[in-house]
Amino acid sequence: MPINNSTLPSHEEFLRRKRKKRIIKYSIISFLIIFIIGLSSYISHRPEVRISKVVLKGGVLVTESDISDKSFSYMKDSYFWLFPKNSSFWYPKKQLSVYLKENFKRIDTISIGLDGLRTMVVTVEERKPFAIWCDKLPGQVEISTTTPVEKDSEYQKCFFIDQNSTIFSEAPYFSGDAYFKFYGLVSTSTPIGNYYISSSTKFQEIVHFISDIKAMSIRPLYLIAEDEGDFSLVVSGGGKIFFDTKKPLTEISKNLESLLKTPALSTSTNSDLPIEYIDLRYGNKLFYKLKGEKI
Repeated sequence: MPINNSTLPSHEEFLRRKRKKRIIKYSIISFLIIFIIGLSSYISHRPEVRISKVVLKGGVLVTESDISDKSFSYMKDSYFWLFPKNSSFWYPKKQLSVYLKENFKRIDTISIGLDGLRTMVVTVEERKPFAIWCDKLPGQVEISTTTPVEKDSEYQKCFFIDQNSTIFSEAPYFSGDAYFKFYGLVSTSTPIGNYYISSSTKFQEIVHFISDIKAMSIRPLYLIAEDEGDFSLVVSGGGKIFFDTKKPLTEISKNLESLLKTPALSTSTNSDLPIEYIDLRYGNKLFYKLKGEKI
């Protein structure tokens, strides 16, 4: 049976209808996207879902008011002028955590969550003072078993260090052995946020080495770092122990223990070693100079 072509739509008419359907389809999709974005924006701006209170848990020296001020300052803007950052649906949890840690160096760990839709809870663990770093070497009248007298202590700035070697807060002046003191390495006048030694593992190795020396009945007073690998430990009595970190400090500690058993050094009856220096930087070759000894 012959087909009547006059009853069929032309090719142009077919394309026109197809374009029309496509336009309608895309228009509906665009409308739905705009509607969803608009509705989400509207809901996000509702006061019922916007964070209005910040609660701090775990802070001692970091205060709730400081955390609250910084948090709201960071969340005052919006994403694309549509979604407020202080909305409980959109608040920047990870970025805010980083921001608060950068502004409060006392914070060691931080977690942020919500209690309902309007209260944000910030839980922190503060860094614990482990030792002190000071910017100037002490100008001492004498170094003995008694507390050193420092002529320039009022001109010296000291800062707390945590167990990972992070300098995190200015410290008051402490006399005596309240905290062990470190000197050197950090050249900036604003050391907070810096590391005394970039490797926390290396720092812990040095701390253990100092503990080993204490166990040998020697009283370390403070440590001076020339660079990240060369150190001098000032001990009670005024002498210095030179060492570096090229070899494991456990090995250097054993060498020192053996040296202290020699007759010249084993006769000391108190924690004041009768030395000008002991040099442990040359492997098994150990050098020392006794007080008053002429070379």
